[in-house]
Amino acid sequence: MDKVSFRKKQIDLVSQFMKSDKAQKEINNIYFQLFNDLDFQNAPTIGITLSMNDEIPTFPIINQAFEMGKEVYVPKTFPDYSMTFVKYTKDTELTENNFGVREPKEYDNNLMDPPDLLIVPGLAFSADKNRLGFGAGYFDRYLAKFPTKTLALALSQQYYSQTPWPVYVLDKPVDKIITSGNENV
Repeated sequence: MDKVSFRKKQIDLVSQFMKSDKAQKEINNIYFQLFNDLDFQNAPTIGITLSMNDEIPTFPIINQAFEMGKEVYVPKTFPDYSMTFVKYTKDTELTENNFGVREPKEYDNNLMDPPDLLIVPGLAFSADKNRLGFGAGYFDRYLAKFPTKTLALALSQQYYSQTPWPVYVLDKPVDKIITSGNENV
């Protein structure tokens, strides 16, 4: 199946799953594993997106990072499909980009490229650490330019034992996937 078709199917699958009781149990399990993960615990700076509907909520992760004394950075995207990571605080003024993603309004200072640990978003992940993003290629381009340690969070509906979508040379795999089951890789 091509990426566009698989992406559409995956969006519907995850959207439906997020309405179930099982989704919140899985999310809580993922938070528990993440907060106990040594890469997360040892990283002084964390790069993370501000979650949207039908994604694992990232604000509990951001709040935990703050409690642990970490600096949090969120992406600011640009029309050329590049991005940079801007320091995020509770006072950061946000704006919505063309994709409906909230990002910092001001980005002239407090940049970190790359953060020590990048929690990479995605629609689907596989046991061989492949990632299917949302289709614009921001994270693949960023990781090609700024290699850093990457971690992904995957609900059961987002995790595949084999990669069912095509993987291209420009697609960057992640270093580690935390899943809702015990098949973490």
